[in-house]
Parts: sequence; C-alpha cells; structure tokens
Amino acid sequence: MEEVVVQQKISPRRAGLWLRITSTTKIFFYLIPLFFIPFLLGWPQLLVGTLVNLLLIFVALKYKNYSAIIPMVMLPSIAASLNWLIFWPFTIFLVYLMPAIWLGNFILVYVIQHIQTQRLWILAWWILKTFFLFAVAYILVRLWVLPTIFLKAMGIFQLFTVIIAGMLAFSFIRLSK
Repeated sequence: MEEVVVQQKISPRRAGLWLRITSTTKIFFYLIPLFFIPFLLGWPQLLVGTLVNLLLIFVALKYKNYSAIIPMVMLPSIAASLNWLIFWPFTIFLVYLMPAIWLGNFILVYVIQHIQTQRLWILAWWILKTFFLFAVAYILVRLWVLPTIFLKAMGIFQLFTVIIAGMLAFSFIRLSK
C-alpha cells in the first residue's frame, strides 16, 4: 500500500507567527536559567559565576540580535541582588556595580561574536571582562562607595569563573563537532 503525504499550505502570516513564537521560546531557554541560577543558588560565587558565564558564551554564539542579548546580560546581576545571599550583608552594594557587571557581560558577548579564533576568546574576554570589573570595583572601593570584599569578588573570582566557563564552552564546542 502506498502512503499519500498531504502537505498543508501554511499562510506566510501564520508561518511568521510560528517563527516568532519559536524564537521567543528559545530565548526563554536562556533567560530562565540566567535568572534562576543566581536567584536560587546565589552562592558559591565560583559555581554561579561559571554557570552564568557559560550560558552567556552560548548566548553570544547563538544570537546576533542585541535586543535579545541585552536582557540576558542584565538578568543575572538583577537576580543576584534580589537573592541577597551572594554578598550578604553587602548585597545592597551590588546595586552600585550592576551597570559595570552588565557592561562586563556585554563585553564577553561582544568579544565572542567578533573574534573568530576560539582560543583568543578566552584570552580576550578574560583580560577585558576581568580587568574592567576589577578596575570599576577598585575605583569604587577607593572612593569609599564599596567595601573591599568586592575587590576579591570582581577580581580573582571573575578571573576563575571566566576561565573555567571558557574552557567548558571550548570543550563542549569541540565535543559537538
């Protein structure tokens, strides 16, 4: 017996709606963990930061549209400040660092999207993101806006989270080929 396949024509309007729903759903695949990892875990910073940076790396590889990327680079620090665990009792000071963290996350995404060699990714975003966040934290500590705990958090911990996330992402990319 021969099977007859009937193809249903889908109007372009309906197809466009399906594509928008699908792409929006895919964005939520990244938005939800980017919010809930810092919000629910909150601590230890090494684990949370590594997972967030790893997700941001995959966001950078997947999306080129900055209107989709911008909420993703902002959400983790908002969730961390709502959690109140990561720098307790200094979490309120995280609000002062949020714009710098957003920019640091955006630097990570931008570097990945504009540097073609994967090995250079790790070096470039390690230098740019870590030194940028440490420099901002250092200035704010020197101006007596932040306590000194943020120097360690925005320095050595950022360095480790970025390097570990980069190596994990590089390994996942290699394994998937």
